[in-house]
Amino acid sequence: MAINEDVVYEVNDKGERIVVKSIESENTAYLRFTNRTSRPVDVWWRDFQGIKRHYIRLEAGAYYDVNSFLTHPWEFTDASTNESFVINNQVIFRAPNHVGGMLYRTNWNISVMVRPLRRTALLALATLLPNPEAATVLGLPMMLGRELAELVSTLQNTPEIVSVEH
Repeated sequence: MAINEDVVYEVNDKGERIVVKSIESENTAYLRFTNRTSRPVDVWWRDFQGIKRHYIRLEAGAYYDVNSFLTHPWEFTDASTNESFVINNQVIFRAPNHVGGMLYRTNWNISVMVRPLRRTALLALATLLPNPEAATVLGLPMMLGRELAELVSTLQNTPEIVSVEH
């Protein structure tokens, strides 16, 4: 089971900083997460202590059905770069109240958040290069070439993740 123990915080309606975590398991939400990106996506759930727990890796276009609860937070990251992906432009996803208790599954599309042009261009180039050394022959400024080479290396060395049992 892959675990990321980095706890994250958000600000509630009262302006207080609170840990992002699952709170209760009362109002069921039948969810389908669909990967609408062109990249493999890791799906993470925040447990009752705020620990990020890996659930599944979705290939581009794949979906995953999960029985969850309204207060359970979910996150989505690029399997190689660890870049955050979003649902409805939100990095932390919780099912909205109106789906609580529905007896059918609702679909939620995982997508790429708006990213800087520089990052988009580097990712596009990195997927085309056969190895990190190829970045050095492009004639890019030194810092940009290093950044591209590191990204190529990262994309080519995606770690395997063992998911939690469902």
